[in-house]
Amino acid sequence: MKKKGILAVLSLLLLLTGCWDSRQIEKFSIAIGLGVDKGEGDKKVKLSYQILDPKKIGQNAGSEDPTKVVSTSGTTIHQTIRSTALKVFPVFSQHLQVIIFSEKLVSDIALDALINQFIRDNSLRRSSEVYITPGSPSKLLNIDDSGDPASEIIHNVSENRASTIKLLEPVTLGDISIRMQMGLSFIMPRVVEKGGQIQVDGGSVIKKNRYYADISSSDIEALNLLIGRVNGGVIDSRHKGHLFSYEIFSMNHRIHTTRKNGKYKFDIHSEIKGRLSEDWYRGEDSFNETYVNAIEQAVERDIHQRVTRVIHRMQNDLKTDVTKLAEYARINYPKEWQKDKYRWDEKFSEADINYHIDAIVQDFGTKGKTKKR
Repeated sequence: MKKKGILAVLSLLLLLTGCWDSRQIEKFSIAIGLGVDKGEGDKKVKLSYQILDPKKIGQNAGSEDPTKVVSTSGTTIHQTIRSTALKVFPVFSQHLQVIIFSEKLVSDIALDALINQFIRDNSLRRSSEVYITPGSPSKLLNIDDSGDPASEIIHNVSENRASTIKLLEPVTLGDISIRMQMGLSFIMPRVVEKGGQIQVDGGSVIKKNRYYADISSSDIEALNLLIGRVNGGVIDSRHKGHLFSYEIFSMNHRIHTTRKNGKYKFDIHSEIKGRLSEDWYRGEDSFNETYVNAIEQAVERDIHQRVTRVIHRMQNDLKTDVTKLAEYARINYPKEWQKDKYRWDEKFSEADINYHIDAIVQDFGTKGKTKKR
């Protein structure tokens, strides 16, 4: 939602003025972002709302961030929300796009406690996206990128999954509520500040409702390939020691799940189709089928190594399932799942996970014709 979108939201809200119990839009603080951090002094939590400022909208359009950030510390989430009314008009949260949690806070206080009020409050959308940061959420929300609000930047970046494999699917408030109710571990996208700009960079593992570990953007890429969550993107690899890029068009994915003697086995088969979009080898010959087959094998080998590496890390180093394979165990073995779910990370760590990948080069840009395969 750029500034035109913000104006549209305000226009729609103005239509509510005809209702008998309506309130003037100027009497609301319309929040589009929320940072949740450790409180100041003896307070438990600090809430930082990014609020639309009607006075700024339409003035110097394109150059000034039409929001302001208001921070309040308190003992509980609900009490802190109400205390914000000591500084601004009551917060209206139905247009809240992103919620950013502090890593330190989620290390000290269980996440299920921190989101308890949000889940109970039907005025806050369960579709709000959730992120975590190693720094200060309020500082992130105060970053102004040529007039675009920080919350809007984060939301927009999360939609770039057709361009890169290194982004997680957006994780919503509803998603993490379900995962926690099931007692399962999960990942939250990690947002950081680099060089004065906002960047979504890897993720953070939440285990037993607390911050547990970080995983890199390369790990996110491998996890997306493992579980088939790929909408597009580019794989860099090497052939004869020279770099090349393979652009993914599509991915077909299937998982066969078995359980024997209490142990799970997952056979994962993926097929990707794409383009040889860049090749640094001066002797390349895209019209030569043998050469194209060698490129396909290089892509397969590289992806298999990356995925195998991240499986090993999840099973042996972190001993935590963030792959969503639990869903396949639940669907295929619902009776056994009722017992296994209480120690699923342990079951996952013991499982056999076999990954198979087939890569197809469908075309190679203007250097050659499209191949039907």
